[in-house]
Amino acid sequence: MIDKLKELNLKLINDYQNDETRLKSQLLIQKMLENQHCFFEMDIETAYSILRDLTIPDEYIKEIYKSLIDIKNY
Repeated sequence: MIDKLKELNLKLINDYQNDETRLKSQLLIQKMLENQHCFFEMDIETAYSILRDLTIPDEYIKEIYKSLIDIKNY
């Protein structure tokens, strides 16, 4: 799942080349996603915010978050 988020992040970085604020946000997220276990190390509010910034629809955020913090992924 983290690899899919990285791909989405790269797409958004390309899409936001003319939007400095969103581009900076995506570049920060890119740095965070370099750590494969980053979602284990952050609070749930931050994780949900990152998923929203990655344009994940609200109805999927909880499910995706659960899969990201599944112990099998650690």
